[in-house]
Amino acid sequence: MLYDAIDVFEKMLLSEAGHVQMGGTDETCTMLERRMKLLVDNYIPKDGTYILINMDRGFSSKYILEIMYDKKSGELHGKNDEWYNYIRYLDYNSKLIEMNKPVDTKKVIHSNNMYSFFVKKDSIKEKKLTDSVADGYYNTLSAPEMKYTKPNAKKLYRQAVAELGEPDCETVEKIRGWIREWLANPAVLPADLSGKNYLKLFFVYDDVKKTKELYEKENKRYVIPNIYNNNDYNVTNGSAILGMPSNNLGLNAKKPFLESKTRKTPAPYLINMDAVILQGQFFDFLWGHACKGNVNVYVDFEKETIKAVPDKAKELPDVTDGLYLRIKKGKEVEILDSDVVMDVSPNLARTFHFKQIVKGGGDENWYGAYEETSQLGALIDEVFFDRYLGYHYFTDPMDLPPMDGGLKHIMLTYRSRLFAWLYRTPRCHMEDVIQEMAVKLIKNNIAGGHLYRAGTQLNLMLSLEDYLNGNHEKEERMGKIQESFQEHIDMLKEDWEFSDNEYYYAVGQMVGYFLSLSKAAKKPLSIANQFLNAESDEQIKEKLGQMFIRYNYAIDAERGTRAKNVISHIMTYNPSCEKVMQRELIAGLTANSAFYVRGRGKEMDG
Repeated sequence: MLYDAIDVFEKMLLSEAGHVQMGGTDETCTMLERRMKLLVDNYIPKDGTYILINMDRGFSSKYILEIMYDKKSGELHGKNDEWYNYIRYLDYNSKLIEMNKPVDTKKVIHSNNMYSFFVKKDSIKEKKLTDSVADGYYNTLSAPEMKYTKPNAKKLYRQAVAELGEPDCETVEKIRGWIREWLANPAVLPADLSGKNYLKLFFVYDDVKKTKELYEKENKRYVIPNIYNNNDYNVTNGSAILGMPSNNLGLNAKKPFLESKTRKTPAPYLINMDAVILQGQFFDFLWGHACKGNVNVYVDFEKETIKAVPDKAKELPDVTDGLYLRIKKGKEVEILDSDVVMDVSPNLARTFHFKQIVKGGGDENWYGAYEETSQLGALIDEVFFDRYLGYHYFTDPMDLPPMDGGLKHIMLTYRSRLFAWLYRTPRCHMEDVIQEMAVKLIKNNIAGGHLYRAGTQLNLMLSLEDYLNGNHEKEERMGKIQESFQEHIDMLKEDWEFSDNEYYYAVGQMVGYFLSLSKAAKKPLSIANQFLNAESDEQIKEKLGQMFIRYNYAIDAERGTRAKNVISHIMTYNPSCEKVMQRELIAGLTANSAFYVRGRGKEMDG
């Protein structure tokens, strides 16, 4: 699955390179830069001060650029500067593969070649950056073989030397000398060293293209012997060296369970140098998106494209057949989840109509037509989950914000299925899941005293059931129940009969009516839980009888004919269904009370 995504990524690289080649570029653009345009364009340099130091002009400070990424606005300050693209390319070719593979064994200097020098500003202020640390860095760059002493690592480094030649020790010494002078007299460099972000120095020549090619060369000198997860697992197959990649996988002494114990080589899988470099570039591409908050990655196999979008994105990609990756920015980019994608679209397959089926509470602004997938997702987040879901489909339970315990449990139970339905495979069957989840949410809201919100949730549940079933069955049934109940309680004669649907709706209405009669300062809706959790009709009749005894003092003997009529019918009716019809009971409880609607020639009860 991962290599299917990497295959699409490689085709995008080649396509972009061809596009750049046909379109023409400036004379300073290298061949590698053309091939890497897609990747580098997505790369975000870390916050800090970036300084170009010109070696052709006596190591003068040629240019200073401040780069900072604003997470709230998503803006990268400094990207519109004329030197930004140049500095970004040099930075990309100077970064470490990971902090566990530094050139500087003290891990104070974070760059990978002789032409760059990256340090955290607080390392300078705290005197962690010393002459000895700098000397150790440049000693390794002058004689890399002293770092790669193990046989497999040495073999890789000799491969790099055969391709690139030996390091330019003369240039190393020139740059080392300047660094020593700067450390002795920091005022030589006009830079603000406050803060904890980076100070990044780039030693360059007047010839921009030459400088880029030198950075590419020295970056490759670092990458070849460090690209594999652990060179101890490398094997030689003819002239090719195979090793285990490190992206999203770490095999070491602390993780023996990852080893393949039945093979001669314990590494889970081995790939050649070209494949591991391509895989590293793919993860660099993902890293750029993770830094921007674009954590939902869609790989389209038909269009051979990859699109990444943030949570709550208004514009989803249109993918008929593809792959979904959920990524996270950690110490490195992490793939948290993956799945196939079928028929994902920014637009719903058909318009969803959120209808006020049960007349009661609810913000009228929510009701209406919804055309886009993102709109439906936002509605479900707002009505069902009080806006807790949208940014927390994949959040670790321990990292969730404070919320109602019942809501949290329900969200953790159903969030993965909701995400799969909305953003991966919209054609999956969700009818039973929606009903089961919504009933739990409604009961939780009623227990918390939020009858108004429970009514809105009921309407959303019924509307979604009709939408998923492609009909108006729930709307029509609930409409008939409400109309029939209102007609029956207005009838002067008493020879009408319930249906099971109307019976449970009447129970809900009766419970709501009794609660309205309470003279207590607080009227806890949690009293209704005993009905919502009832397992049989006998329990319902018993609890309803107790409520009648408790509140009958408030029912007028002459004017309360509706209430007396309904309670009489409830107590004498025996439903044929074995299970309590919770949907209808909740509908009766959350709907406008029919007892307070003026009937034909009758006064309201109460």
